[in-house]
Amino acid sequence: MAEYTQELGNISNIPKNIDVAFITADFNNQYTDKMEEVAEELLHENHFRNIKKFRVPGAFEIPAMIERIMEKWTYDLIYCFGVVVRGSTTHYDYVCNETARGIMDASRKYPTPIIFGLLTCENFAQVEERINSNLAISGLNLLSTTLDI
Repeated sequence: MAEYTQELGNISNIPKNIDVAFITADFNNQYTDKMEEVAEELLHENHFRNIKKFRVPGAFEIPAMIERIMEKWTYDLIYCFGVVVRGSTTHYDYVCNETARGIMDASRKYPTPIIFGLLTCENFAQVEERINSNLAISGLNLLSTTLDI
């Protein structure tokens, strides 16, 4: 895998009291929990502390949870964490495609930046290679840019 490192931009325009939501799939939780932990650590290092966590059974349920929480509350930034690894059936394709479509639809519907943290991999070694702070950094960078629009 090519090494890609996201650089944290100038985030000084982001108030430290923003409300952040984590939507994390329980399926493959040994990986999704680590993704959540890495993001939370980066946010805390940058003094963002208002994080509300939501759990869903699997990646497929992430888009519906985005809809539910956005109907009830206002969040400034949403991170989605899910892991889908290819198996021997077409289930992988349906879950990946529909989850991606649902997250994109929500991104278009709501002004809140929504970070697509769905790892769709061929094996668990690829999953492990991809767990890093890039998602968390991308979220802050996107929010910073959004606030300037």
